[in-house]
Amino acid sequence: MEIKLHSKKEKNNLKNMNINFKPGVITGIYGDFFKTIPDMIIKNNSFSNYKKISYIERLNKDTFLTEKVSDEFYLIKKDINVKEEEYLDKIISSLKMVGLKKSYLKRKINTLSKSEKRLLDFALKLVTSPDIIIIDEPFLYLNNEYIFSLKKILFDLKEKYSKTVIILSNDSNTLYELTDEVIIMKDNIILIRDTTSRTFREFEFLEKNEILLPDMVMFMRRALNHDEKLTETKDRDTLIKEVLKYAKETNCETQSD
Repeated sequence: MEIKLHSKKEKNNLKNMNINFKPGVITGIYGDFFKTIPDMIIKNNSFSNYKKISYIERLNKDTFLTEKVSDEFYLIKKDINVKEEEYLDKIISSLKMVGLKKSYLKRKINTLSKSEKRLLDFALKLVTSPDIIIIDEPFLYLNNEYIFSLKKILFDLKEKYSKTVIILSNDSNTLYELTDEVIIMKDNIILIRDTTSRTFREFEFLEKNEILLPDMVMFMRRALNHDEKLTETKDRDTLIKEVLKYAKETNCETQSD
């Protein structure tokens, strides 16, 4: 089912904005007003058929309300219609999905690193089996190991479970790596909505609106300027392999000359 969000420049000051969010698609929102989007979605009555909308915000003093990890999970159990033994299985599965072990249930939250707290927040939101997941700056607080885990989580949510994932970020690298579609907003209006690949090829538009090119796009653009044709990809390893292959072929041609 497609999700439709409509606004008529009322309390939120958005100017006649219409957005459709599709299941099985990761949509990124970049701009100066994107933090209003979660509130609009959560309060939109047209989403009453959905089981749950989970909003994963930045860590703050109200993110966790208890002292222990296990207590946090059982604090939200009232919102989940499931038997005790089944709920424990769901908790363990949710922790495993984000890369945390069952032993974390015994941990005190104040002993966790920021990366671990961030992943715990993901696990708490995912245990409710939401249909819509909204994430504010997904890579925030995470080290490289956990960033890799998060990428897998997001692609599983999209590919395996066909969830609707909305990412709020003003980091072009994050949006390029994670999203299928991008919405760019400025002064409360949508400037562009298109596939991520096409959006980040709109060089004049991006420069005019002072939006930095993702590192990989910038590299491929420079390569193109030197007549080096690289396959467009979002995967760094694939790009590195292609660069090495190109360098090897160039070296062989030079030696043969």
